[in-house]
Amino acid sequence: MLPYNVELDGKTVLVTGAAGFIGSNLVRRLFHDFRNIKVIGIDSITDYYDVNIKYERLKEIESLNRDWIFVRASIADKDVVERIFSETQISVVVNLAAQAGVRYSITNPDAYIQSNLIGFYNILEACRHHEVEHLVYASSSSVYGSNKKVPYSTDDKVDNPVSLYAATKKSNELMAHAYSKLYNIPSTGLRFFTVYGPAGRPDMAYFGFTNKLREGKTIQIFNYGNCKRDFTYIDDIVEGVVRIMQHAPEKQNGEDELPIPPYKVYNIGN
Repeated sequence: MLPYNVELDGKTVLVTGAAGFIGSNLVRRLFHDFRNIKVIGIDSITDYYDVNIKYERLKEIESLNRDWIFVRASIADKDVVERIFSETQISVVVNLAAQAGVRYSITNPDAYIQSNLIGFYNILEACRHHEVEHLVYASSSSVYGSNKKVPYSTDDKVDNPVSLYAATKKSNELMAHAYSKLYNIPSTGLRFFTVYGPAGRPDMAYFGFTNKLREGKTIQIFNYGNCKRDFTYIDDIVEGVVRIMQHAPEKQNGEDELPIPPYKVYNIGN
């Protein structure tokens, strides 16, 4: 197990995408594990899928009666992001806000640029101007594109994304590395592999397959049935995120006495 160097108890954590599947489960886990933690959540509550599911997730968090603040806004709104950081000393940021989906990026590319690129840039800038102990952000297994070698490794070449979504996630990793190098911000990217579990995203394939089976309808197969995926249960994803939050990359200098970027990327789920 990695040694912990970030204390979460008594700290304030910002979780973006807090009404999302992973974000809401993470918030509940943080309140379960840490007695004196404060969590600020931000989410724009887009209608990419049924917003009632997102509101139900928020109700579950609010019912815990803990030190919880929710802001309904987009991280693409720089003024809102700056205000959150200015009003509260945030120790750890977990950026889970993103426009998800591969096929959706073909018809709605603007949503990906706004949330995944501009929004992430705003988070990086806030972390730059308001010193944080650790920035953890969601990348994706989609960065591996059509790589044939399995299992995937973070040492694999990931320069050929096959969707705009994948390109934005790879861009996040590059942007985070640049900010770690330039401003010594400890950052860790987590490449998630298809996450499933209770109250998950209804647009995911496993829900679609199950609904078709229940209704006696034909399941549509893409790519001649040659697609294979790693699936990861939500509790395992959250376990990985919580552990990584407490282990920021060390700030250190190289043999040339120049700072080594405090930057890491991990696969979570394969």
